[in-house]
Amino acid sequence: MRPRFGRLSRGEAGSTVAETALVLPVLLVVLTGIFSFGIILNQYLVLTNAVNGGARGFAASAPGSDGGYSIMDSGDPCEYAATTIQNSASNLTASNLTYTITYTTAKTAAVTTYNGTGSSSPSCSDLPMSQGDSVVIKAVYPVTPVMFGWSSKTFSLTAQSAELVQ
Repeated sequence: MRPRFGRLSRGEAGSTVAETALVLPVLLVVLTGIFSFGIILNQYLVLTNAVNGGARGFAASAPGSDGGYSIMDSGDPCEYAATTIQNSASNLTASNLTYTITYTTAKTAAVTTYNGTGSSSPSCSDLPMSQGDSVVIKAVYPVTPVMFGWSSKTFSLTAQSAELVQ
């Protein structure tokens, strides 16, 4: 009687186990990379959507003094944009989210910048807004892809949106 191990090593029956042992780690690394990329892509799309909504909300919140329609005839357009960003990016970690609101007047080309985070909003309630002015909102969110529990290099997702005040 031959030992069982000897029979497996001489035939082809053990080759399946050996091939699986070689291929499985590579397959797991590839699958983990695909899942990590999918999570990061989702975070980028959420961030982009939040910034677009914040810029649209800011631009549409100009006081309707000329008889035009406004979503907010009084209040703070920066706070409104910040609330829109925070509500739209609810599945991102709010304390890691930072954004910059840059407002440019059409007549004088004066630039005003406001900074905020996911948990605080700037105030610009005294900002004189008029039709033709522009607003640019840029948001940054750090991400760290994870592979089998090892954290790699952290990098930042950046989204930017520009709108004209109507």
